[in-house]
Amino acid sequence: MIDEGDLRILDILSRRLVAKPGEISVAFGGSDGVTPSLHKLLAMDCIKVIEPIGEKCYVITQKGAKLLKESVSPDRQQHKQGFLTA
Repeated sequence: MIDEGDLRILDILSRRLVAKPGEISVAFGGSDGVTPSLHKLLAMDCIKVIEPIGEKCYVITQKGAKLLKESVSPDRQQHKQGFLTA
């Protein structure tokens, strides 16, 4: 299942459109959790690897954008808040 770290990476890619692994790591705060999350998101087809400048870069896919949008929708936030306070 997708976790908060995965969502942060999707959010970073949705804002930047294209990012190198090092750029994602810096934006993520230099955490060691970046690589496993990238592999997980690749396996889920939420991100893709491209090489537009001869270096590995990541881009968000439509599936990843949809997952990110659903995860931050107002309905889900209300449900999460209700679940946490109940």
